[in-house]
Amino acid sequence: MAVTPVTYTGKNASLKIAGKTHTALGIGDFSLSLSRDTIEQELVGEIGNYFTAGSLSIDGSFSATELTNNALGVILGNLLPTTQGGTPTTAISISGSAGPKSLGFYFASCQITGFDIDIGDAGTISKASLDYTVLDPYNVDTVKPVSGAGVWITD
Repeated sequence: MAVTPVTYTGKNASLKIAGKTHTALGIGDFSLSLSRDTIEQELVGEIGNYFTAGSLSIDGSFSATELTNNALGVILGNLLPTTQGGTPTTAISISGSAGPKSLGFYFASCQITGFDIDIGDAGTISKASLDYTVLDPYNVDTVKPVSGAGVWITD
């Protein structure tokens, strides 16, 4: 029996950055990229080469974002040193879902790596885009099916 696939759009997505929901963040689009390199090692005196899994990286971005001022503080606090002269917070949690019974993720150890902002006048909300990376992708060790359909990825 064939299953009819469900198509999800941006209106089905939900995202959080350090507990701030997509309502405060005004997320328009997001992307998530998981990639693994391949290591090739020459086998001396033998035919062929040895291949093994290389490093894992997990990166993402949010764009067309409309930020409230309290969400902006969380993001900049992760990217820049604190006002007390300290270092930026070492990790920020980022989670989301493309829709029910679809891809869902929760990463506790993210770092904001890029931030672009367009500040409007007093009557408009700031628009921005940001990039992030998972600091320790090898802790992402749970990929489990969601009951009925979909998958959940977490560290």
